[in-house]
Amino acid sequence: MLIRFRLMLLYRKIRYRKGYGVHSPFVYDFITKVVEERSPYYCFHDIELIRKRLFGDKTVAQVVRKKAIDPKRGALLFRTAHYFKARNIVQIGSCMGLSTLYLTSYAAGLRCVSLESVPSYASISRWVYDEAARTPVDLRVGDCKALLPDVLIDLARLDLVYVHPLFEQHDMDWLFNACLKHVHTGTICIFDGIKATGAMRRFWKTVCAHPDVTVTIDLYSMGIVFFDKKLHKRDYTVYF
Repeated sequence: MLIRFRLMLLYRKIRYRKGYGVHSPFVYDFITKVVEERSPYYCFHDIELIRKRLFGDKTVAQVVRKKAIDPKRGALLFRTAHYFKARNIVQIGSCMGLSTLYLTSYAAGLRCVSLESVPSYASISRWVYDEAARTPVDLRVGDCKALLPDVLIDLARLDLVYVHPLFEQHDMDWLFNACLKHVHTGTICIFDGIKATGAMRRFWKTVCAHPDVTVTIDLYSMGIVFFDKKLHKRDYTVYF
């Protein structure tokens, strides 16, 4: 399985990197200026210092290593939020708060609601926000299906939605359809773990086929969704 996975990544690297074969200017710019961009931003060092502080507690460190977003994907969240100047952000699954820092560190004065169904994870996230969040984060703890409707009413308009699912707890189709009622032409949805389980792979296919979705980008570890009706409907595979 490991050899097959490495061969798959090698194939993606050869076939789908640097926007080769992409004719859409919008998608090409996103790939080259956001996905492929590797320049370190000012906040990355500070966020990773918070991760190191979390590693100081052995029990917390185990959870962070398993559940928290890694620096590479975190940096992509930052670049995406920054590139599209997302102001209203919803995160489902707090990822120990580190992903939230990446999503919200590009500017102050953003509105970010973070939903977390696991109280112990929420405690870690709350500490992270208190220590390092540049903008206040509205952390809500409980069942995400119960919490999300009020969040959508409060924000009304969604600029960026990031979902880091606990696969056994969240109904991804329900979450996606609930958010659809509040998207606009510039909304971006990012789903983590689109290849992690059979259910997630089926969910991703459903998203790609949805009539309200125009462009999707499959990064293997993450899927990115756009709703701009000026874009031609197409699904892209990109090496990341």
